[in-house]
Amino acid sequence: MKEKITALLEVRKIIALLITILFFILSMMGAIGPDKAFEVVLMVIAFYFGKSTALDKPQ
Repeated sequence: MKEKITALLEVRKIIALLITILFFILSMMGAIGPDKAFEVVLMVIAFYFGKSTALDKPQ
């Protein structure tokens, strides 16, 4: 259980979550269009999962 909690506190995960929340809020406020927010969040999530998958591969 402690390992799972410490795994959630990785910098990559925090940044991905904050960027997703930020662009969601900006989209809801009307500061940016939903299509632009979707593109940015999609890129962040794709990079995050791509990086996580690459790091998890046994060598």
